[in-house]
Amino acid sequence: MTNRAGRDPRTIARNIPGILNAIFPGLTPGIVSLYNKSAVGCAVVIVPVEAIQASKLQKSLLFELAFAVGEQLVLGNNPTWGECVATATDRQSRFFDAISPSEISENDQRIALRVADNLVTMVKQVATDCSAAYGAAPVIPGFRWIASGTGDFFAGSKLIEVKCTAGNFSAADYRQVAMYWLLSYAAAVETGNDEWRSCVLMNPRTGKLVNIDFDEFIHLTGGGKSKVETLQAFAATLTEIQKF
Repeated sequence: MTNRAGRDPRTIARNIPGILNAIFPGLTPGIVSLYNKSAVGCAVVIVPVEAIQASKLQKSLLFELAFAVGEQLVLGNNPTWGECVATATDRQSRFFDAISPSEISENDQRIALRVADNLVTMVKQVATDCSAAYGAAPVIPGFRWIASGTGDFFAGSKLIEVKCTAGNFSAADYRQVAMYWLLSYAAAVETGNDEWRSCVLMNPRTGKLVNIDFDEFIHLTGGGKSKVETLQAFAATLTEIQKF
């Protein structure tokens, strides 16, 4: 746990699932399925599967590129392909072996722009629905030996996390946002600031999003623990892991 890059909230939540499995024992396949069935569609243009299959880029890099373009558009910027390729490659290299592509084909550009446009539309829709300002890269506070990090987007007190998968959201996706809530709640207890109250899992590739109310989520998955008890269990688990 000495590598800072390996201690960010996203990595901990996705690569050490045992931590959150103990904190949220009710996060079962059935609950994941229940939330996924609640997904709603947005009025966006879906990228044809054939176009994605025709791409020569590694798919994870293709959608990281789409995210980089969308992020800049959400911020009101006019990004260049070179800037977005550099951003996408840098982000991929933190978790995978990533090589910057020598060129981006017209097909890849169309896919990236379509997904990016969908992302902008969906973020703005979420912000409109909750009558709140929106932005990118909300701070996820650290706790104990877990480093601080950043989320994808936010609208008021609603966290927005983006996943460009072909299918439904996974248990790992729900664990990740649960980790983000835990860290925000720990910071709220310490500072008196607000915690994340809710979250949206968003897929601009499929136009689907799932709304998560964190109080309800904790009730369904926390094994009967209150929020305070959940945080205490989390802190105890981190202490035990640190001993090894």
